[in-house]
Amino acid sequence: MSVICNRCVRAEESTSHESPVLCDCCGFNQTIPDLTVTGNKEKWYRLEAAKRRLLYDLDLVRLPYRFEADDPRPKLRFDFKADVPAKKWLWWTISTQEQVYTGHANGLITINIREANDALREEKRVNFGEAHRTLIGHFRHEIAHYYFEVLVRGRDEDRCKSVFGDHDNPTYQDALEAYYKNGPLLGWRERFVSAYSTMHPWEDFAETFATYLDMASVLDCAGHNRFIETPVKFDDVEFMMTQYTALGIGMNEINRSMGLLDLVPEVLIGPVREKMRYIHDLVKGAVVT
Repeated sequence: MSVICNRCVRAEESTSHESPVLCDCCGFNQTIPDLTVTGNKEKWYRLEAAKRRLLYDLDLVRLPYRFEADDPRPKLRFDFKADVPAKKWLWWTISTQEQVYTGHANGLITINIREANDALREEKRVNFGEAHRTLIGHFRHEIAHYYFEVLVRGRDEDRCKSVFGDHDNPTYQDALEAYYKNGPLLGWRERFVSAYSTMHPWEDFAETFATYLDMASVLDCAGHNRFIETPVKFDDVEFMMTQYTALGIGMNEINRSMGLLDLVPEVLIGPVREKMRYIHDLVKGAVVT
């Protein structure tokens, strides 16, 4: 656990700069946890492991995420932070607690490091009625919001609205309040990949995009382990969805035989498959050559 990163930099690069040179993964970090706090180093290790897998996913489907300084698109960055407790002096509090919210804003993905605490994360998963709540799941969901800004905003909004709904009406705040007051839409499984997808079109996009990355990652692992036909046809979304569904049914039964959560909780029915096709087209249109 003493080593957080297992990647390398070229020797000539590490000696040609006065300040330490970061690898192509750590270089995206803007903020890391306070390592003087007991347990934070272990949490950071888990976050970095999930982040490396995310970047592998993006390379797998050939999505761009490294942009030159003069490129107008938002630059990808990560903040890994903890809540700041209120400070007390004698018998009164002199400041309020600062709460860190996991989310995305203009290329900056923030993850609250408490998500690296398995017990706390599982408690939230159960309380929120989520099929999955994992570190890699957080990264895939938030990177989806990033790609909305990179690939959709001002570029493909009309077509996106035709698939996911009007993300300008209602407002995000109004939709958020309605969701937590009333819960997900009835019958959501007939049209959405998750309950949270029903909250707002932006979240439907993000949940579907994250599922696309789930699918690519699972098929990649299954292919390398010869569970399915190889090589995996990542250019054929119909093939991908068929293989993912068949593999998911089998793996879900194996997990259930061990009393574990379903590996693949999503059901790729008609409306969901249409959304997955849109995501696939979006990804293929942005492929790094």
